[in-house]
Amino acid sequence: AWQHLCEHYEEKGKQPIAYLIGKLFRGTLSDESLLEQQLNALCHKARTLVSLSFPLDDSLVAATIVISLPTLYATLR
Repeated sequence: AWQHLCEHYEEKGKQPIAYLIGKLFRGTLSDESLLEQQLNALCHKARTLVSLSFPLDDSLVAATIVISLPTLYATLR
């Protein structure tokens, strides 16, 4: 599956990497959806970036998640 994703995204150049970076770092999690699903989506974006040879440290992804938490989870920040 990862090989297929790599081939799919590599065919389109750097644009998918820029798109995924924007979605990962500029997104905000919502109170209206299940948090687990939203976290899984963020982790999927991070794994996809890593598979496209864009290195991401786990601590950076964790910080992104904490910053993106909705106000309902302010105590976790």
